[in-house]
Amino acid sequence: MKILLVSNYQPPHMGGIEFAAGSLKRCWEAMGHTVTWLTTDLPRGARESTPDNVRVRAINVFENLFQVNSPVVCPLARRGIARLVTDHDVVNVHSFAPGLSSVALRWALRRHRPLVVTQHVGIIPLKFGLLNALQEQVYCRRARQCVAQGARVTFVGKAVRDWFLKHTGIPESEFTMTPAGIDQDLFPFVPDDERASLRRKWQTDQTGFQVLFVGRFYEKKGLPLVHDLAAGMPSIRFTLVGSGPIDPAAWRLPNVRVIGFVSTAELRELYGCHDLFIMPSFGEGWPAVVPQAMACGLPCLVSEETFAGYGRDADRFVVCKRNADAMRDALARAASGGYPLLRDRKATADYAAAVWNWKDTAKIYEQLFREVIAGTRAPTAP
Repeated sequence: MKILLVSNYQPPHMGGIEFAAGSLKRCWEAMGHTVTWLTTDLPRGARESTPDNVRVRAINVFENLFQVNSPVVCPLARRGIARLVTDHDVVNVHSFAPGLSSVALRWALRRHRPLVVTQHVGIIPLKFGLLNALQEQVYCRRARQCVAQGARVTFVGKAVRDWFLKHTGIPESEFTMTPAGIDQDLFPFVPDDERASLRRKWQTDQTGFQVLFVGRFYEKKGLPLVHDLAAGMPSIRFTLVGSGPIDPAAWRLPNVRVIGFVSTAELRELYGCHDLFIMPSFGEGWPAVVPQAMACGLPCLVSEETFAGYGRDADRFVVCKRNADAMRDALARAASGGYPLLRDRKATADYAAAVWNWKDTAKIYEQLFREVIAGTRAPTAP
């Protein structure tokens, strides 16, 4: 098959959708398919556009102002987007959010192309109530439109699927689950001897419990909570990997280190040399960084809202309420050795390897693609 994979961004813009899209592309290509990844050119100069990695001009005004991943696509790029949609056997769009994804989605529906839409997150609570209502209206309308025209809608996490079931009235039989996975070739377990050398390399062998965060620096990711925790627990050292509208360097806290975009190999090293991963987010599906961290042997502290995106085997995680007091207590207990799962890194990695695998998820997509191709009408003129 010729697969057109569409996301609003790709690395070094760091997020779960970017991780998922990149992993799926590698899996589908290994399965013998031809994959074109269509994204915007944000951030500028990160990677040149190539035939299998097409980047279109856009500006990032909504992310900068409202922390919403919705780049504004240059109008001159629309004809090329339409051509790509027509030239591929199936289109996999990641997110109903406005931006490049929505442009490709509309072209796919207009030209009756086989379409699978992957929704990673639910409604993101914004500061303005009108924007929340508009976001809900857009997501629900697009989901209904896609299903009515024969497209398939799939979800990374159960909580996000349940939200769409409740608010759209679409039957559950129309929805599919395509869980986040792990590229196990890229994120293997970090054994103790390697971990010791990595702790020296990344300076995590110093005094203090070492906590890692990886992701976009957004309010929904819990950055204000991380700030409160770091400010109130100076003996715990925090490493924050990513970028975004919030600038943790501006906190000027001596126990906070900020690292920008890193390579996949470096990310594995960081997972391997820290003591605990933290993800106090809300309004998400199931962040890809959590399985990645666990695959490398790093236990995870997640908020109840984040855990709801997975919703099983709670004993494999440190799950707590999403407030500073609860998370402070959990961090203090972790630092004092109060959680047995922190002492068995190999068990954490073995669990992750057993339940998350992008190769298995890629096969689910392959079957979905074949189904929509078989059931879709021939293309028509715009």
